[in-house]
Amino acid sequence: MRTDQRKAHAAGIDLWNIAQRYKRVYRSDLSDRMALKLAILANPELGELYVGSPVRRDGMPEVKKFLLGE
Repeated sequence: MRTDQRKAHAAGIDLWNIAQRYKRVYRSDLSDRMALKLAILANPELGELYVGSPVRRDGMPEVKKFLLGE
């Protein structure tokens, strides 16, 4: 496995763990897909490694509002 693939794989695992935490702690009604998208938006550096394209840098406040139901 190439280094880039390893980094993308490791980022994916980290994002998956974050997504599962969002579901467990904040919103059990989230689908896996939505939780992963929120994790990518809230963690743009990991998200860029995982998806291979730019991710917004200002998404964390919106993710926080959504998870807290504000």
